[in-house]
Amino acid sequence: MKKNVYINFIFLLLFINVVARIFLVYIYGDRELVYEWEMLLHNFKASGVYGISVVVNEVLAIPKFAEDGEKVLPTAFMPPLYFYFVYFCDLLSNKFLNTISIVIFFQIILSLLSIFIFFKIIKILENNIFLIFLYTLILAFFPIYVYASGQNSSIILQIFLLLNFLFFLLKLEKNKIKHLIIFSFFSGLLMLTRGEFFIFYFFTILYFFFFLKKNMKYFLISIIISLLVISPYLYRNYKNFQTITITKSFGYNLLKGNNLNFKVEGDNSLIETNFFRISNKIKTNNQYDIILDNLYKERAFNTIKNNPIEYFKFYLKKIFSFLFFDVNSSYGKYYHAFHFYPKVIIAVLSFVGGIINLRKKGFNQFLALFYFGNIFLFSIFFILPRYSLILLPVQIILSMSIIKFLTRKLFN
Repeated sequence: MKKNVYINFIFLLLFINVVARIFLVYIYGDRELVYEWEMLLHNFKASGVYGISVVVNEVLAIPKFAEDGEKVLPTAFMPPLYFYFVYFCDLLSNKFLNTISIVIFFQIILSLLSIFIFFKIIKILENNIFLIFLYTLILAFFPIYVYASGQNSSIILQIFLLLNFLFFLLKLEKNKIKHLIIFSFFSGLLMLTRGEFFIFYFFTILYFFFFLKKNMKYFLISIIISLLVISPYLYRNYKNFQTITITKSFGYNLLKGNNLNFKVEGDNSLIETNFFRISNKIKTNNQYDIILDNLYKERAFNTIKNNPIEYFKFYLKKIFSFLFFDVNSSYGKYYHAFHFYPKVIIAVLSFVGGIINLRKKGFNQFLALFYFGNIFLFSIFFILPRYSLILLPVQIILSMSIIKFLTRKLFN
């Protein structure tokens, strides 16, 4: 009986979600590839090189759409997995369906699968059928999550991979090697989607395999499998840049995030000011992006050192913006009621839940540390509205203890 209730619920939920997402895509969805993804795809198709910068002369390369015969320099600026996803969709495109339509179609599929995986996670963590449905509904109809399916952004893919990462992490309680293999596989994919995720991956395996279980065998197996997943891209970068890395954008992000205008969303003024000042010192070879990023990093450190107190205050402001909301956002629909109020409510609930769960050894404590760790790390750089969306499933789980308390007060 209970199984039938679950099946009916998830089928109805996913059907309504398909309708809601298609409706929002029709109104708000992207009509073409945007941001760096359009340029990366164009340049790859024009030159066979995964890169943004196009050579102008011996000491200048600029981000642009490459024309026939122009040289594109390889980049490690962006993690590659979402590009592979976009490129795969482009291969499927034809005169009836353009690339962005196929991208959005698959993103809707991924978002529906994510809802189902989240439902399975909540079933492991919660026994109350009403609360299982409630938590799943929160994720499924969270406004910015529904909206994101129609945007040319890696966020939907990130959430899908993160939920699989968490689901198979929970499954490791059964000590089955197949769950470890799948967990490690998704860990590798997440590192190819988020360059900084290797920090959280190592924290995860240290926490569970050293701190909790002290299982050295699982620790080593997981590292080997995740390395196998990312090794082709590591080899590509070593071959091009003589360095082992997934991404090389630390300097750019640090300089953009620690700007003279103290904008939480970041500001390119220092990037633009310093680009022509330092780029003429670099030869336009494969090392161009790497050396340029190192120079950005040097400028960023100098900027922060010249005014450390103000930048520390700014860091705290960015933490607040990530935890709750940005008081000076320039995004047009940021303060729209359907975005702002759900964001603030889940932010407050998850913050309190996170503080409470820090005291409980186990999965919930790990999630609280994962949540706050992401916030403290990202706040070193800059905070865009979509960044908080990647943590939405974690926020809902952390909020469970507070929501459970509130529902008891309301219905008892």
